[in-house]
Amino acid sequence: MSTEQAEADLISAAYFEFGKAMFAAATMERSLVNAVANHRLAAAKKEGRTLTSDPWEQASKAGIDKNIQKITPRLADYPGLLDRLNAAKKRRNHLAHDFCFDKAPDLFAAGPANRVITELGADAATFMELSNEVTVISRAIMQEMGIDIATADERHAALIQEARRAK
Repeated sequence: MSTEQAEADLISAAYFEFGKAMFAAATMERSLVNAVANHRLAAAKKEGRTLTSDPWEQASKAGIDKNIQKITPRLADYPGLLDRLNAAKKRRNHLAHDFCFDKAPDLFAAGPANRVITELGADAATFMELSNEVTVISRAIMQEMGIDIATADERHAALIQEARRAK
């Protein structure tokens, strides 16, 4: 294999991992959106209020920083989660805004490129772990509102099957 091809393969592998990390970050963000929306719905239900705007739309527009702030009251039973979410937010922002520029030179040598690839894999795993932890909180809020989790899971599975059958 030529040096050029080896460099191209390393760059391809790194950007593949970068894509996975950014997808995982987006998944984590969507979990926060769901938790904030459910938190808002539960508060409204408890207070006997009717929401006049879509809580998912509002949470989606708010951004990760505000969503972390809004869900903070629900994090008391999850030691360290707030700190890990804030660290993940910083890492996600670095990946989105600076990573490609900062790490581009590292992709032309096997050692540094492989470290970048490993780092991105760890980022993806961290974002997905956080997504799963936030989903636990969101599901707890849903149960507080009387939503049957099994029914919600069935509906989610049905939506995925519909998407798979779409042409």
